[in-house]
Amino acid sequence: MLMMVLMWSRYRQSLSLGASSDSSLAVLDSGSSSTRSSTGSSSGSSVNSSEPSALLGPLDAANTLQFDVCNGFTNQRIALMSGLVLAAETNRSVVLPDWLLRGYMPDAVKYVTADDGGAVPFGEWFDVDAFATALAAHGVRVVAGKAAEPWNVLINAYDSQSKVNAIVAFLRKKRVRQHIKINCPAFRLPGALMARHEAMLRAAAEALRPAPRFAALIEARRRAVAAASGTEGYNLLHLRVEKDWLALCEWWQNPTEGRDNCMNNTATVGRQLRRLGFPREVPLVVVTSFPDAIPEALSATLKNIRDHKYQAVLGSELAGGAELSREESALVDYYLGLQADKFIGNSVSTFTAFIILERQWLGRPAYHYNGGHIPLELFFPFYAKDNATAAVPEAAGSSQT
Repeated sequence: MLMMVLMWSRYRQSLSLGASSDSSLAVLDSGSSSTRSSTGSSSGSSVNSSEPSALLGPLDAANTLQFDVCNGFTNQRIALMSGLVLAAETNRSVVLPDWLLRGYMPDAVKYVTADDGGAVPFGEWFDVDAFATALAAHGVRVVAGKAAEPWNVLINAYDSQSKVNAIVAFLRKKRVRQHIKINCPAFRLPGALMARHEAMLRAAAEALRPAPRFAALIEARRRAVAAASGTEGYNLLHLRVEKDWLALCEWWQNPTEGRDNCMNNTATVGRQLRRLGFPREVPLVVVTSFPDAIPEALSATLKNIRDHKYQAVLGSELAGGAELSREESALVDYYLGLQADKFIGNSVSTFTAFIILERQWLGRPAYHYNGGHIPLELFFPFYAKDNATAAVPEAAGSSQT
């Protein structure tokens, strides 16, 4: 989320500077080993197996694109989608990235990558065969393994929204390079470029099926909700009341630039649930980073929810003793959000914003309680234009209940 805010700020600057700028893309045109991936050579892997899937193409027979993912779980998902678009545009096969276990960003500038947060192979989190099959239907092949020494391209500046083809044109010129690796592409591609590939992105998102371990955890939490409430269905609220979130919102708020909905309605979420027609007889699973939440803000919001007669089930009560990393916990919460009867969250958060988009693609209702726009639309211009997902705006400090 912090990275998206920074990208948004710099993009808005790029609009005014783009016309006089010679290029919006800076690269290091070198194969220097100083920028080589720290992962080195590795063999391909399918789910829980050291043998490559039969659905994956051979590494040595393909021109490949390898890329990092970075930061939190949803930003890693966004990086994956961005890398797929570059692979499709440059006619390269995809090397599936490793996923970060700890992607917490200490500030709005530093990227957290595998070097910082530890990583696991793609197949430990997702079904490789399902994903490769979905991409193949859209002309993108997945290969087994990683090149030991790919040619590294560093994107040192954010690609301007006004120069849609800059990075694609550069990579196409490097056809002679069999294996190319770029740094994390999240929030570096123009929305117009992403828009060319909506069908592939929808298929890829739907094919990101949790590996058996996580599927079992998600199902266990669904059963725990049913046991606590006596009903099979549930709705889910993604709440943002953490310390770092409030600090971010102080920086984010700038009404003259359209940034005015970071904390709106947080203390009156129960009222927004009523306005949006959430049934009170259906349990409401509340997820947030509970260890980082501001106690007073969390308590006030939960009180407002219960004052409006909703049955709140805290995500922290559903863990059942499972030992999960920060991003593994986010994965479980994410899929609980995708599978909920109804979903609501804070649209400034990429976690909420991408769930809203995926649920829109799936035809499932999703909302944001903070009113206003969805900033992620700048990079993924696929959101419904009628703004039906938005709650009624209120001031951040409103005392209304």
